[in-house]
Amino acid sequence: MQGKFFTFIPFILILFFFCSKQDGTYTIEIKDGVRHVLNNAPLWGDEPKVALEFVQKIGELDTEDENYMLYRANDVALDIDGNIYILDAGNYCVKKYDKQGKYLATIGRKGQGPGEFEFPVSIDLDTDGNIYLADISNNRILVLLSNGKEMRTFKIGKRVSAFKLLPSGDILTGNTGGASFLSISNRNQEFNQPVVKIYDTEGNLKSEFGKPFDFKDIAFNTVGNKIYFTFDWDNNMYICFAYQNRVEKYSLEGKLSFTADRLLNYDISRPKSSMEEVSGGGYMIRMPKINVVSDGIGIDYKGRIWVMTYLKQREKDNPEIFLKLEIYSNDGILLGEIPWSEDFTPAKNSIHMFGYRVFFFDFEGTSVYEYKIVEK
Repeated sequence: MQGKFFTFIPFILILFFFCSKQDGTYTIEIKDGVRHVLNNAPLWGDEPKVALEFVQKIGELDTEDENYMLYRANDVALDIDGNIYILDAGNYCVKKYDKQGKYLATIGRKGQGPGEFEFPVSIDLDTDGNIYLADISNNRILVLLSNGKEMRTFKIGKRVSAFKLLPSGDILTGNTGGASFLSISNRNQEFNQPVVKIYDTEGNLKSEFGKPFDFKDIAFNTVGNKIYFTFDWDNNMYICFAYQNRVEKYSLEGKLSFTADRLLNYDISRPKSSMEEVSGGGYMIRMPKINVVSDGIGIDYKGRIWVMTYLKQREKDNPEIFLKLEIYSNDGILLGEIPWSEDFTPAKNSIHMFGYRVFFFDFEGTSVYEYKIVEK
């Protein structure tokens, strides 16, 4: 028994060595086969080894050319030739530009008929160049040819929302915190739902996964589990939570590879909403303020994870920087940070990455900015 005891101690020491970074930048625990990464500081230190270099701006607030007049632009996609498709939601269309930003075509229009939509929130392109568009108002996804002709429509789940087409051809979507109705009789129905869902292109649910956090509150169990999501070309999926200190990676089958957090300059509040019965038998829910952590996520050409994170909570009319871009390794280690220093405020979920090409929308939705990733 004594010999077995002394051979076991070196194993514990070796495990601790490999799960703790000696310079204190991060620590790792393995729980149930999953890496739990606590990031204390960027591994690269104060000098990030990558930068964003401005390429071009598409869209102007004051322009007489309607082809470059964007209103509530909120999504972007690229085809195999590198052409840029911008969802111009306020103008009820998709505008196509070449790689240099030259206008090529306008696709779609407002309405409920073939090839028409009323509240578009998301677009993507399949390998054949067909356009998939999510229309919240009509609760459907439209599939359009590149000339705008409608091929078909279908639904995914109870409420259509923002989505991405995976390399496998399936549809990735999740909890975007946009529920319109809450069940008073079943107050945990949204909390019990996994935050990530995979559908086929006929609208059939294939899998769902991702554990929500229980806020012990009817409203925050939905809103507080809002996620942003993306994927790599190995069909791995990555999510960050808008109101939680969580960045996670999943396989296509839903297996959790890692969950990572980091030190924040503010507390993540866990407030409670209040519910009041109103005349007519309805209820009014009052939502207190909840601190925001993340506003978007992307994957670059090296498989690094980029997360748009709050340095502090935004204050009206305060010009101080409140955002930063965090760069993580593919296994959840925080590599570096880039404080946001551009002269526009990015919109929520405005970071869109295609290899080394990166796109942002401004807060007003009138312009799209393209950058490229530069290695230092």
